[in-house]
Amino acid sequence: MTTIAALIVRDTSYLKFAGQDLADRAARLARRAGIRRVEIVDDHHPFANAPVADLLLVIPERVIVEPKALVKMLRRGVHEPEDATILFDADEQSTHLMLMSPRAVDRVRGLPRLRSGVHRLAVEMVVRVVRMPARFVARIRDARDVARLEAEYMRRMNGGDGEGLFTKNIRFFSISLSRLLLRWSISANEATVAGFAFAVFAGLCFGAGTYWAGIAGALMYWVSMVLDCSDGEIARATLSDSKFGAWLETVTDYLSYFVVLGGIVIGDYRNEGFDHHTLAAGVAAATSIAIVVLVGYLRARVAGSNPGAFDDALAAQLKQGSGTQRFAVWGRQLIKRSFVAHLLVFQAVIGFIPALTEIWAYGAVAALAIVAAVQTHIIRSVRVEPLRPAVTV
Repeated sequence: MTTIAALIVRDTSYLKFAGQDLADRAARLARRAGIRRVEIVDDHHPFANAPVADLLLVIPERVIVEPKALVKMLRRGVHEPEDATILFDADEQSTHLMLMSPRAVDRVRGLPRLRSGVHRLAVEMVVRVVRMPARFVARIRDARDVARLEAEYMRRMNGGDGEGLFTKNIRFFSISLSRLLLRWSISANEATVAGFAFAVFAGLCFGAGTYWAGIAGALMYWVSMVLDCSDGEIARATLSDSKFGAWLETVTDYLSYFVVLGGIVIGDYRNEGFDHHTLAAGVAAATSIAIVVLVGYLRARVAGSNPGAFDDALAAQLKQGSGTQRFAVWGRQLIKRSFVAHLLVFQAVIGFIPALTEIWAYGAVAALAIVAAVQTHIIRSVRVEPLRPAVTV
């Protein structure tokens, strides 16, 4: 059995990333990767009292790396032992994040700085360089880097380039909001609840049945959608995503659809009485319930251990590019909240929100067919990593 310990090397920068102290965040990252023994030391003879282990992971506090990259590096170190392995960033620069053998640790134990240790290992021992272009790896050099790297990290860890146009439009606002909420110490679950509250207010506005109430409701639902993106950004940026948080987001997302639909029906009934919009709303509601049940079942079956990663894993699978997968990519956009948020604003501006019930009915029927006939088949090949992947040692 291989034992792994982690050494977090801090400096005097006093910088924060996503509202967190850099050293504390690095320690949380190491524990998330399955390392139980984690020590934080200053960059003054950092290796002097390094913990004894078969492998020592050294993380400079200024290095921002996504959890999967760290786990991949640890697994490689366990199965392909080297004197030392060092991680490079996308600019081909050393991050000084290293995985070291006991022999390598002994060689640098008396050195005064981490940089000195890296230099000695590069000169005197065999050091493997690891690059992970598909993973987020970056080093904060000064305070000016923080805002840019926070935004890049949130974008990369929440869909990246694989998101649809409507979600990308929402993400343009949500990342800035997430950074502000982090400064206010707002948690991901609090953002989720706030987003659902805005959806409820939107439904109440639609229920009034007036033009300006519809405009207000559409804007509130847009804000709800921005917060819906922010909760995931906050959770991943702070390494605090959880099964409870993922299911809370899922449930509130589903409920928001019905809150809005109910408000639209009430508003239309006040103005027109029982009409074809009411019938369309009934079809939309029944079909949407079927979609919720089916997608919820598939999510629990495929990603029960990490429900928050379901959408990203499915999107990655759909990127492979067959005709069926391209059709599913298009169809998924019809049932996403980001599409509904844009559609609501358009319908509110033209003053014809009740027509959304008919659009919703047609779209829900088509979406149910896509989910049942296409997505169910594709999901069988989707693989989701556990929420907190422990290194097998």
